[in-house]
Amino acid sequence: MSFKFPSLQSFGQSLQQTSQQLGQQIQEGIQNVSKEATSLNQNLSPIFKRTQRSLQEKLGQIDDISALPEEYIDLEKKADALRIVYKKIHAITSQYEIESYDYPPNLKESVFDVTKTIGEKIQGLSHATTTAEAEAVLIAPAGNQYPKTFSHSLSKVVTASNDNLLKSQNDQESALTQALLKLADTEYRIGDKRLEQDKLIINEFNNKIRYVLENSFTETTKHRRNVETSRLTFDTIRAEIKKAQAGDDTAEVPGEMEKKLELAEDELVHSTEVAVESLKKLLQPTDSINLLKVFTKIRLNYYKSVSESLSELVDQLDALPEDEDDAEDARFTE
Repeated sequence: MSFKFPSLQSFGQSLQQTSQQLGQQIQEGIQNVSKEATSLNQNLSPIFKRTQRSLQEKLGQIDDISALPEEYIDLEKKADALRIVYKKIHAITSQYEIESYDYPPNLKESVFDVTKTIGEKIQGLSHATTTAEAEAVLIAPAGNQYPKTFSHSLSKVVTASNDNLLKSQNDQESALTQALLKLADTEYRIGDKRLEQDKLIINEFNNKIRYVLENSFTETTKHRRNVETSRLTFDTIRAEIKKAQAGDDTAEVPGEMEKKLELAEDELVHSTEVAVESLKKLLQPTDSINLLKVFTKIRLNYYKSVSESLSELVDQLDALPEDEDDAEDARFTE
């Protein structure tokens, strides 16, 4: 059996061809990197110039700043003021998202309540057969747990006081125990109404205020930034032209720079017009007034409902029969 080996000449030609291809690929790679670097430099150069000019303006090193339309400046001030209004109102109404905002600060759960809650959790965990069931037991509210509101707390305390009073009277009802029960029931219902009010305020007012702050104001801020960017670009090119003229305003401006200035001016005008329309839309009072109306109506309905419940309670208390002891005391004092 014989083997044919390639000649040295063909091997050399193959090596030379491979070297040429590799060299060509390297050259193309260098050219591509060079093009990308040039493109990156062209993109970063305007950003750097704008940033530099913005810093110089803030430091008071440049006085020649293009003035924006008075209408635009006025709209900006109004938008900033409206934003403050929204944020301050939301800072207060966000308390409706905290269930215990009117919970008595000096009221603490009794040792009995805590012990009972722990006992319920332990008993529930003993019956849990899976991790999910155990988590459900831990998350679930205690059986004797009242919502943490003022009215629910008052209802809870009055109910407990009534139980103690009944024990001292051998479980015999009196006008006072009946009054306490009616008060406890009314306050519990008022507490539930307060929670319903809070839920409506959160959904119909707070969430919409947050939407305006996070979307509408954000959109106008983006348009305003575009105006500032366009203005900085325009002023930067103007400064470059002045530098090229070397103080001679009659000196001819290179065509390329003049074209760049015209494009920058057009962009500044366009971005300002867009921002003005965006600000006008934001500042329309109708939406803000409607939000205030919704907020006020929700609270009005709540207070009306509370007033009706308390009026009904007063009538019920007036209708309670007097105990014999109370009647005798009344006759004795006459």
